[in-house]
Amino acid sequence: MLRPHVTSPENRGARGRRRMGTVFGWVAGGSLGLLINYGLFLFLGEGYPVVPTTFALFVVGCFGVMFAADRLGERAFRVMGIAAGILLAAALAMIATVLMAPAR
Repeated sequence: MLRPHVTSPENRGARGRRRMGTVFGWVAGGSLGLLINYGLFLFLGEGYPVVPTTFALFVVGCFGVMFAADRLGERAFRVMGIAAGILLAAALAMIATVLMAPAR
């Protein structure tokens, strides 16, 4: 009969930090993709295909930064947490600025 895998509390904490680093990587990558897409939209103008590029850059950003977080291991928790916070705040500030801008 198979026994359940027993892990030490230290190992569980390290594994949890790695998982949270991956989650922070998803948030940071998605925010980065959205910010890059909006910058491209402002640079290229009205002819820029916003919907497909938003999806593509969001997915590429999420998976790219998630890959980097997985490579960092336990260190990703701190690095990706800071990056996710900064990029998410920048995305929210950009959204607030666009919504509060006067109509042309």
